[in-house]
Amino acid sequence: MKVHAMIAAAMVGAALAASPVRADPAIPVAVANFDFSDTSGEPVDQSETHERRLRHLSDFLRQQLATSGKLKLINLPCEKAQCTATDPGFEALASQAKQVGARFIVIGIVEKTSTLIGWVKYSVLNVEDQRAVCGELITYRGDTDESWRRAAKFSAGQIVSRCPLGG
Repeated sequence: MKVHAMIAAAMVGAALAASPVRADPAIPVAVANFDFSDTSGEPVDQSETHERRLRHLSDFLRQQLATSGKLKLINLPCEKAQCTATDPGFEALASQAKQVGARFIVIGIVEKTSTLIGWVKYSVLNVEDQRAVCGELITYRGDTDESWRRAAKFSAGQIVSRCPLGG
C-alpha cells in the first residue's frame, strides 16, 4: 500500500509541475471601426456594398483578435457609430479606449484602388502616449466579401504575431 501511495503522490506532483503556474494575462485592446477610401473611379456606385464589407471587416478582425487568446477585446462606447480614426478622431478614441480599460487601440483604413487591388493599413497605438507600437500596409486582391475577409484575417494574424503588446 505504501508504494501505491507514493506513486499516486508522485503522479500528483508531476501533474502540478507540468501545469503552468500562471498564464500570461490577455492584453486589453480596443479596435476602432476602419475608415474607407475608394479611388478606383468605377462608374457603379457600390457604397452600400462597401459599407457592409467594412462593417464585416472590422467585426471579423475583432473576432479573430479575440480568439487568439492573447488579447482581451474591449468594446469602445462608440463602436456602433462611426467610431473611426477620422470620426471622432484618434485622440477621442484613445481617450475612450483608456476609460474602458484598453492599453492599446487598433485603427485603420481600407483603400480600394481598383476592382483588383485593395489595401488595408492599420496601426496599433498605445493609449497612454498615443504612439504607434506597430502598423502595416497589406494588399489584397479582389473586391469581394471573401477577399475582404481574408485581408481582415491576415491583419489579425500580423497584429497578434508581430506587434509588441506585452510588458
